[in-house]
This record gives sequence, C-alpha cells and structure tokens, in this order.
Amino acid sequence: MTVQAPRRRKSARRAEILAAARQVFLERAFDEASISEIAARAGCVEGTIYTYFRGKRDLFDAVLAEFYDRLIADIEPRLAAISGTRDRLTYLIARHLQIAVDDPAFARLIVRESRGQSLYFGSKLHALNRRYAQFLQSTLRDGVERGELRADLDPSLARDLVFGGLEHHVWHGLGRQRRLDPNRLAATMVDLFLSGWAKPAARDELSGLARRVTRLEQRLGG
Repeated sequence: MTVQAPRRRKSARRAEILAAARQVFLERAFDEASISEIAARAGCVEGTIYTYFRGKRDLFDAVLAEFYDRLIADIEPRLAAISGTRDRLTYLIARHLQIAVDDPAFARLIVRESRGQSLYFGSKLHALNRRYAQFLQSTLRDGVERGELRADLDPSLARDLVFGGLEHHVWHGLGRQRRLDPNRLAATMVDLFLSGWAKPAARDELSGLARRVTRLEQRLGG
C-alpha cells in the first residue's frame, strides 16, 4: 500500500462529510442542525466528524468555503477576459443572479445566515462575502481610474447598493418561486446604475452603444 492511499481515503471521507453537512444545512438553520444527523447522513459515527472538524461551526464554515472557492475560481478567469466597465458589471451581476437559478437552496442559506445575525460580522461567511465582493469593488475602482465612471463615485457604497438590491430581489424571487432571467435583469440593473454613475461623456457614449446593440439584436431576432 502506498503512502498516498490513506491520504486519498481521508480526503474522500472528508468530502463525504462535507456533502452530508451541506444537505443538512440546506434543510435546517444552523442552530437546528446537529452533528449526529450529519454523521448519520455521512454513514459514520460522530467521533469521526471531530477527526476532521473542530465542531459544527467549523464544519459549516468549511461548507461555505468550498462553495465560495469554486465560485471565485469560476469567476476570476472569465472576468479577466472581459473589458469595459459595462460588460464587467453586467457579467458580475448576471453571475451573481445565476447562483439563485442554479442552486436556490444554497442562495437561501447564504441570505438566511447573513440577515439579522448579530454574529455575522466577523464570521467566516462575512469574510467570504467580502472576498467575493472584491470583484465588483475592483471593477468599480477601475472604471473610475479609466474615466468611465464619475471621479466622486464611492466604490464601497456602490458595492453595497448593488448587493443590497440583488439580495432583496433574489430573496423575494425565491420566496415567491419567481423565475429569474439573470442576463435580462443584469442588463436592466447596469443601465440603471450607469445612468447615475457614468461620467456624462461616457454615459452618452454608453447609452448610444446600448441603443445600437438593441437595434442589432432586434434585426437579428427579426
């Protein structure tokens, strides 16, 4: 038996525990979930859980980190290939909305655990959200530096407006089981934001470009 074999088994067991924990946390609020149920779902005893994780909070944080690590790894190269503030904002907002389409249960978990929680600030989820939000904040800063956005734009405030609006829309959409169209909604939101954030000259240019794209789409569709 090679040295790698036990490591592979440990890695596989950890992945099984994470998968079981993910399902339990999707079904129950953190306070209602139990290590015993997670162990039962994973097909192991409770003691095995503590071999890999310090406790329920550590396990919950690992589930969140796994999700965000995959999400960030997916976004990073795609965003790097996109130029222009409008297109970058549209991609980021559409990709954020796509989470609610692809994995609505996890979207509910994130909103549920970050809303009205006194322990949210300083938590692992808060740190992960801040890391994820850097994509948007850096796009806004770059837009200001390139002269596409107003020089007095506050990137942190703009970031909060974007994610606050998205959270409200997604939360109500999930609650009413309303179908989301990420690309259409993202384009609408970016038009709205840039009507106030773009520099006057850039705003006129972007509006003209948007109108030309719309006319082209209509011709192609017709």
